[in-house]
Amino acid sequence: QRGDQLQVTVKGEVVRKQDMRIEFGGKKSKCFEFLKMADFDAVTDGVINVVGPTFAEVPAQGAMDMGIVVEVAGRKMQKDFEPVLERQIHHFVNGASGIQHIGQRDIAWIRIGNAAADKGFDLKHFGEILIARFKADFGAIVDKVQVTVYTEQAQVDGWLETARVAYQERNVRLADMTDESVDVFYSCTLCQSFAPTHVCVVSPQRLGLCGAYNWLDCKASF
Repeated sequence: QRGDQLQVTVKGEVVRKQDMRIEFGGKKSKCFEFLKMADFDAVTDGVINVVGPTFAEVPAQGAMDMGIVVEVAGRKMQKDFEPVLERQIHHFVNGASGIQHIGQRDIAWIRIGNAAADKGFDLKHFGEILIARFKADFGAIVDKVQVTVYTEQAQVDGWLETARVAYQERNVRLADMTDESVDVFYSCTLCQSFAPTHVCVVSPQRLGLCGAYNWLDCKASF
């Protein structure tokens, strides 16, 4: 930010406080995002539910709690892919004009700008973005996606506890993985744009040199 000019960062759009309609997370509220694999018949593809009030009654530049729960099902979906797909929520939401997304898991911070709100952007549109992008980018492993946005306090608190248990289980799972525990490693050529002859071999205990992909990321991408 220089003076009154708005700069666009590498990671996405910046919504200044004076240009903000509403925020979720940050210092004044809670915001989390949680993606979970579900049984095929338990997911209704394309369904978006908003449980609780929208931000229509919240004063401009105010804040409210929110949780985004994404349920996915697919014939090739695996439990290990949950954190890989969940991290994509940042990129997908941040791509929307007038929306700022920072962080992940239970430290997500989302702002909706006045310009986006004036054009009709609402909570349901988070679901529309996520469903479209997950099916477009991960169609090989995701067949069905449904999204629920929670703003009702009891639901936010309940799902947040559920999500934190899952986050911890994932941390333990990844920490316990060793090179000897798997029989497949993956190659990555992400850096060949500047190192044309280089190939990284990624294993559970060894990331690629750039650190952008771990073994589970490579498995899901493959």
